[in-house]
Amino acid sequence: MNALIERIYASVAPEISIDLGTANTPVHVRGHGVRFVEPTMVAIDTDTGEILTVGEGAKQMLGRTPRKIAVIRPMRNGVISNYRYTEALINQLLERAMRKRPLVPPRVIVGVPGSASDVEKKAVREAAMGAGAGRVYFVPQAMASAVGAGLPVLEPQASMIVDIGGGTTEIAVISIGGMVSAQSLKLGGDFLDEAIVSHLRSTRGFLIGERTAEALKIALGYYGRPAGRPPRKVVGQDVRHLRPGTLEVREEDVGAAMAEPLGQIVDVVRSVLEQTPPELVRDLAENGMVLAGGGAAITGLAETLQLVTGMPVRQADQPMLCVALGAAEILRDRKMFAALYPAPQSVIGRWWRSLRFGMRESSSFSSR
Repeated sequence: MNALIERIYASVAPEISIDLGTANTPVHVRGHGVRFVEPTMVAIDTDTGEILTVGEGAKQMLGRTPRKIAVIRPMRNGVISNYRYTEALINQLLERAMRKRPLVPPRVIVGVPGSASDVEKKAVREAAMGAGAGRVYFVPQAMASAVGAGLPVLEPQASMIVDIGGGTTEIAVISIGGMVSAQSLKLGGDFLDEAIVSHLRSTRGFLIGERTAEALKIALGYYGRPAGRPPRKVVGQDVRHLRPGTLEVREEDVGAAMAEPLGQIVDVVRSVLEQTPPELVRDLAENGMVLAGGGAAITGLAETLQLVTGMPVRQADQPMLCVALGAAEILRDRKMFAALYPAPQSVIGRWWRSLRFGMRESSSFSSR
């Protein structure tokens, strides 16, 4: 009876998929696609603790606020750093996604890093339920990203995903709906931004902000060989002369700053491959791996990974939306949902299964 009720509920309830990322949070609504992508930021009044705005409005304030206003990232390195503000962010995102309270409470699925703890999941679940969700499910970002990239995760063959997000890098080899070998590395796009800021300060005596570092990463970042792009002028603070100034940043400056953290990601990819059974490695040698997340677009990264691993490497079609799209597909596809979230059987169901299959097993055994 419970299974029948769940099937009816699943067929009529709205479905919302959230990729709870460190830098950005895409939200997918069934029938509407990815409705919006909001920065994972919250602006607060430091005197009262009141939440002023979330998402893009908070990001526009970054680095420009008076002392009484602070812009906070409630997620850091894939970990909830502030539960209260994370709950507020999720609450507002769900209200925006639903626009008005539906007659049937929605099913909500949230992509979380592989290292997410039960306490963090509980905080997210309570926030979603408080915003009106009827059911809340969690899916590892690596699994959702693989589904969103179109990989055959239910097939008896190996699929490999490398999802480089804002706070974490999720690397996994998947087969028959399970992760054979996986690692969650607390290193992503935000760490690359910090590396660029630190490198320019130590080598050029020039201090820039987070948003400027992110722009440099996108415009001039690479791994391997430089692409020959022209320098870019940035505005910041001349640390040596203690005054505002401009600096011409070369492609080599950005590449040197990003080399070490990207090298760590490559090392973890090799480690995951070493932990993978030989039969699945043979599949990967033919099918290769897929890059997803914002870091997938880094110039030269796919080519370098292909050179190091000897495997084909390609970028997903919509790398930044893979987790949200994959989570939505998991909710939509009943076969996939049943494989990833097997329903617990009732006492009667377990008795009937043991009776039915026990008799079959005993009869087949006696016929040998």
